Amino acid sequence: MEFSDNVNYVVLSNNADKKFMSKFGMYQVIDVLSFEKLKNTLEMFPSKRVVFNESLSVLSNKEKKEILELLNKQSIHYINVTSNVEDALFGDYVIVYDEDMKVLEGNRDVVLKNEKILKKLGFGVPFVVDLSIQLMYYDILDRVYFDVNNLLEALWN
Repeated sequence: MEFSDNVNYVVLSNNADKKFMSKFGMYQVIDVLSFEKLKNTLEMFPSKRVVFNESLSVLSNKEKKEILELLNKQSIHYINVTSNVEDALFGDYVIVYDEDMKVLEGNRDVVLKNEKILKKLGFGVPFVVDLSIQLMYYDILDRVYFDVNNLLEALWN
C-alpha cells in the first residue's frame, strides 16, 4: 500500500491479523500500549509516519486528542488500523476493508456518509454522523456533522 506523507489515514478492518498488517511492513507498527507508554514512545519517535494497530481504540477521547496533538506538533502522520468506526472521525482519509478486500475509500466525510455499506459490514457509523443523518430526515439539519460540538451548535441555532 502507498500512502501520502501529508495525510492521516484510518483503515477500518474487522480482520487486522498478521497477514493484513504485513501490508504496512515499511512503517513502524505500534500495537496496543497504555496511554503513558504510547505517549513516551511517540515523544522520541524517529519516523514521520506511524501505524497504530488498535492502539488508539483503547484510549479515551481526551487521551486520543492528546496523542494526536503530540503527533501534529512533531509533524508525524499516522495510519490508524482499527475496527472502531468512531476512530474514523480522527482521520482525513478512510479505507474500509471486508476481510482482505477493499470496499470503500475516500476522504472521511464521503466514506462515513455510506451508512448502508458500513452497517452491512458491521461497522455502523459514528454516533454524531448517525444522529445528524437521522435529524436530516426530519429537516432539522441540512447536512451531516462529524464533530459533536459543531452539531450541538447547529442544534442550538
